Amino acid sequence: MLTFNNYNLQVKNKVLLENTNFSFAKGQISHILGKNGVGKSQFAKDLLLNMSGLITPEISDNVTIISSFSNVPNDLSGKELIKILKKRFGVNPVEHLADSLHIENISMDTLIGQLSDGQKQKLKLLSFLLEDKSIIVFDEITNALDKQTINDIYLFLKEYVAEQPEKFILNITHNLSDLKNLGGNYYLIEELKMTSFEQQDDVIAAYIEG
Repeated sequence: MLTFNNYNLQVKNKVLLENTNFSFAKGQISHILGKNGVGKSQFAKDLLLNMSGLITPEISDNVTIISSFSNVPNDLSGKELIKILKKRFGVNPVEHLADSLHIENISMDTLIGQLSDGQKQKLKLLSFLLEDKSIIVFDEITNALDKQTINDIYLFLKEYVAEQPEKFILNITHNLSDLKNLGGNYYLIEELKMTSFEQQDDVIAAYIEG
């Protein structure tokens, strides 16, 4: 378990989380819901940057965050990116993850900057997940994508989670279909607390009512 006791987070004089206790399990997706501004993305950043002063190096050194602010080089082609990744991480890991993401449907000769948002997202997932950190944080990774790409990502994540029983996988989202399609564990940030819910319907109701 990844456990936080009496956790506090304050950013620029704004208290986001206060004296809250929660934990995340390995081998399952932990979905984190919350209204805009409650601190979901700031919590993710804290895992990496230790703004709270409560994050141990064991955590911060082993976190990968994939968000709308995570980028792959726009001036490279897909083919050039794959070549760089294979040199850095090895041929087999790259090809296995690439097959799972079905990047064969992407034009590899096209510059990444000219690809669709969904195609860029797949290459982003490929690039960052190859780092093979033990804590993976997805921050709104299905936001503003077309339905087909979202379905592709759902299928990929189900396979990825099944293959990675030792990883902690957090999914920060506003997209309730993430919960319905992926299952897992459920959390809501509200009133300065991170609260866990056993039932999907309960966390969705609390999120909507909040």
